[in-house]
Amino acid sequence: MTLQQKFVENIELLENLYKQYEKNVTHTAVEFAERLNINYTDSIRRGLSYFINNTLYPNTTNKTETPKILIYDIETSLCEFTAFWTGKQFVGHKQLRNEPRIITVAWKWYGENKVYDLEWDENQDDRTLMEKFLKVYNDADVVIGFNNKNFDDRFVNARALKHNLFVNTHVRSFDIMKQAKKLFRLPSYAMNYIAAYTGVATKYNHSGIEMWEKIQYGEAEEARKALDEMIHYNRQDITVTEEVYVRLRKYMGVATHLGVLQGEEKWTCPNCGSKNVELFKKTVTPAGTVQVVMKCKEDDSLFKISNKVYMNFLEETVNEPHE
Repeated sequence: MTLQQKFVENIELLENLYKQYEKNVTHTAVEFAERLNINYTDSIRRGLSYFINNTLYPNTTNKTETPKILIYDIETSLCEFTAFWTGKQFVGHKQLRNEPRIITVAWKWYGENKVYDLEWDENQDDRTLMEKFLKVYNDADVVIGFNNKNFDDRFVNARALKHNLFVNTHVRSFDIMKQAKKLFRLPSYAMNYIAAYTGVATKYNHSGIEMWEKIQYGEAEEARKALDEMIHYNRQDITVTEEVYVRLRKYMGVATHLGVLQGEEKWTCPNCGSKNVELFKKTVTPAGTVQVVMKCKEDDSLFKISNKVYMNFLEETVNEPHE
């Protein structure tokens, strides 16, 4: 009797155990093996996971929720300081007259259409903005941006520190600029250039430093107009960032394994979580360790897995029922 047949024959027991162990597949598989007096193996757990998601509960979501991938961008204020002359010079912290704050932040969830934004308050304070945005930021499984590891992520952390707010400093972060510099020799790594280079519609061109000056120092009407311009620029930035990410995704690394995050096996695509993958080629490290390069048929991305994980892939895909 095959493993799948044992699951079918004992489906009522499986359903009761799955509920008893609060949808924990491993605990259910261990107890199931003990009840049937068979040796527990990892193949039982993997087979049970497949059976639960495709037979026991085929029309409901029993896996981890779809990963929350946040694409975001911030715009910050000018920093004032005192000096005796113009030109290149060192500026010490005692010369600072204020601290940079977040003027606007825009974001969207990957795959969704709606773009959100927040702005600082009428006193040019970003505390309320941070309180609201951190509820979003802290809920993300992955954050994506452009130069965000060097700037945006650290700035968000700094403003959380300023206002004594909780921030997830361990969030998985993916920086498109950092990945582009690692992989490609381009004349420029500015987002406008990369967008144009890859055929993505380029960013909205704002009025430059004058926009910041009007927001911070202008009369109410011109400050509001300039702020609206910045928000428009900030929101479009998000759309372009997502499109560039999609365009480059198959070449770049990942910040987390989306397949595992959704309750799937390690051999699934880390980029999109798809199980529609195949062997591309095997390679061997200088130490003699076999590594397997897999290819996702959904997004053409390549990723490496260990030979042991590849054996699991072969075992599960061979045992999967075919129509």
